[in-house]
Amino acid sequence: MEFFWIPLSVFAALMQAIRTAAQKTLSQTMSTMGTTYVRSLFGLPFIAFFLAGLLYLEGGGVPTFSRMFIAYVFGGALSQVLATALLIHMFSLKSFAVGTMLTKSDILLTAVIGSLLFSERLSTMGWIGLLVVFVGVLLMLIGKLEARSFGVWSDGFGAKLTGKVAQVALMCAVMFTMSYLCFREATLILQPGGFLWRGTWTVLVGTGMQTVFLGLWLLAREPSVFSQLWPHRRIIAFIGLTSALGSIGWFSAFALQNASYVRAVGQIEAVFTLVISWGYFREKITGLELLGMCAMIAGVLMFRIVQ
Repeated sequence: MEFFWIPLSVFAALMQAIRTAAQKTLSQTMSTMGTTYVRSLFGLPFIAFFLAGLLYLEGGGVPTFSRMFIAYVFGGALSQVLATALLIHMFSLKSFAVGTMLTKSDILLTAVIGSLLFSERLSTMGWIGLLVVFVGVLLMLIGKLEARSFGVWSDGFGAKLTGKVAQVALMCAVMFTMSYLCFREATLILQPGGFLWRGTWTVLVGTGMQTVFLGLWLLAREPSVFSQLWPHRRIIAFIGLTSALGSIGWFSAFALQNASYVRAVGQIEAVFTLVISWGYFREKITGLELLGMCAMIAGVLMFRIVQ
């Protein structure tokens, strides 16, 4: 079980990449927040079904939900919702290419903030692996943006790093970072239960909270979303299933290993997304993207020897 968090993270990243591709299709006929909401609303029943099967096969019962557990899950769920809202806002601004690059700083922010304020303990090899993965992610992203003529290195790139888009992007990265770290701490509170039991209970409670938060927001701001659910029920159910499987994978990995390591390995999602974009959406792969892919895979493999 020592390194089981690695295949769990890779599996979660694969499910997330598939779910994102499905959401990309759904977003053509549904609003961004509506597309985001179906992930929680339709993922929740699948998570509950998985938990019921897990309890039947392995037992464990219902945990005692302490105040600290609820606080960490609430913090994680709220941070994730705020991060999603900031991400959506960022893409409505100009120079979102720069913003996209800066949101990837969550890989390093998770390690730094986690080491200072949470229970993250990273080895030297772990830091090196994080940096290699981060470089690989940036290379892949820059390759994609340049291939689409977004002009990352032109038109005052340096000035954009201090502009409004950069501020929104960095706050988005901080919010995602806090969500990972809070969810990780929540899984640790449920010890000594098994990692699947701890991870699934945490994701069930967290997803339930998000379903309520986003549901209330949509009722107030976009009530028409609810009338669009049934006509798109097949793709929405698929999004719910892949989201549930991915979330269970992420949270179970959090129960086994540092959130910063899990998220770094989870960046392999970019490779899956690239392959899906090439095979399904017929998008071209640039040389810089291939170089970034190699660097990222090398960084992920380094975690195999993390102590």
